Amino acid sequence: MARKPRVESNTGLYHVLNRGNYRSHIFESEGAKVSFVKTLFEACERFSWKLSGFCLMTNHYHLCIGTPRGNLSNGMRWLQSTFASRFNKYRKERGHLFQGRFKSIAVEPGEYWLKLVDYIHLNPVQVGLVDVENIGRYPWTSLFYFPKRSSRPEFLDCEWMDYFSDFDDSKGGWVRYINHLRLKISDDPKEVEELDRQMCRGWSLGSTDFGKAVAAELKETSAVLRLDRKDLALLNETLWEASLKQCLSHLRKTTKDAQMEKRSVDWKLAIASKMKRETPVTNAWLTEQLEMGTTRSVSAICGVYQREKESSCPQAKALRNLIIDY
Repeated sequence: MARKPRVESNTGLYHVLNRGNYRSHIFESEGAKVSFVKTLFEACERFSWKLSGFCLMTNHYHLCIGTPRGNLSNGMRWLQSTFASRFNKYRKERGHLFQGRFKSIAVEPGEYWLKLVDYIHLNPVQVGLVDVENIGRYPWTSLFYFPKRSSRPEFLDCEWMDYFSDFDDSKGGWVRYINHLRLKISDDPKEVEELDRQMCRGWSLGSTDFGKAVAAELKETSAVLRLDRKDLALLNETLWEASLKQCLSHLRKTTKDAQMEKRSVDWKLAIASKMKRETPVTNAWLTEQLEMGTTRSVSAICGVYQREKESSCPQAKALRNLIIDY
């Protein structure tokens, strides 16, 4: 039986986002915002989610969700369909409310979790929905609820604070955290803009090893079919990188060796030929990673190598029984 996709993991932590259909401003009215937050909180209780952060903008939302019961897809299906039904009933309209299913990005606990929560809380400031001094008063974000310790819902999860050395779940801790956000956006606005690119791309948010693990798991599921072209390209490159690392290690070579040795050395050709045969790797990617000249030359020299030398090449023989994890 195939393993479940990361989006169904019972230890999963995810950045979930979606936009209104045709980028429509579905959260423009206060009533729509109230309804979505109410529906979100119902979903958290119904599906036992841990909600580490959320914010509503005018035409999209961001959530940071932990799924102890491995039910992200079922929960998101209920959340979006229930809110859409309520929204359309109130507006006396029909049709799709959201742009599509939803996008989910697996998050590695630790540094990247903190960056995501900061990003979510800074989002309304970044687009001008609230000024930085009133960041904690914007009512459509988890930051509005977190400091109210006696009345906040139990599913609001501030475990991410454990990774901060200066903050804790106390009155003073939340004051310090809010000041941290103010300083972050005031000191380096470009850093916040860069966060936007980091937090919303690809299928994972974390270290290189974490991304490779998620990519390998994702590849074995139908979830890969839902990736857009950019994310699919990133997935392929991550998997190619892992395969290349396997081949290099097997031949006791490194990327530094690739930079130092000539483009047509046998071990490079052995690796390139194996990867071209067993993965959908592109000539352009191999050219860059193995320092093999031009895209056209990789195809040509590999062809000659396969016809004239591969059958007797020691490096090719060494790679023959290697099973690439692709």
